[in-house]
Amino acid sequence: MRLRWPSCGGRDQSVWIEQAKGVLVATRGVSPDAAFQQLRNQARSSSRKLADLAQVVVQEAQRERVAALAVDDARVRAAEARAREAEQALQAAQTGLVRRAAALDRAQDAADTRERAADERNHLTDQRERAADERDQTSRDSE
Repeated sequence: MRLRWPSCGGRDQSVWIEQAKGVLVATRGVSPDAAFQQLRNQARSSSRKLADLAQVVVQEAQRERVAALAVDDARVRAAEARAREAEQALQAAQTGLVRRAAALDRAQDAADTRERAADERNHLTDQRERAADERDQTSRDSE
């Protein structure tokens, strides 16, 4: 966002100068008087009007701020994209975990069924052996 001020007139010039002083105070950590001295010295050394230099300083600061916001926006978008990817990976992992748990449940059910069938076979085998033992005992007793 660029502020546009008319470049003519003493009052407009003082606005640029005050804004430029504010930029230097904020970015360089100097006092307002020191910021004014820096602006004045730079204007003299570059043979420019103080107000023109102040306007350049303010507009450059605005461009840097917009660029910094764009970088911040890009970082936020990248972080949001990574968060979405992580969420998708988490959902995929949870889905895989649910599938594996279901497969384990089915395998456990099958193992339980086989164990019950084996128990039933053992029970039937025990009954047959008892019946055979009873027949053998009966036949021995009758002899």
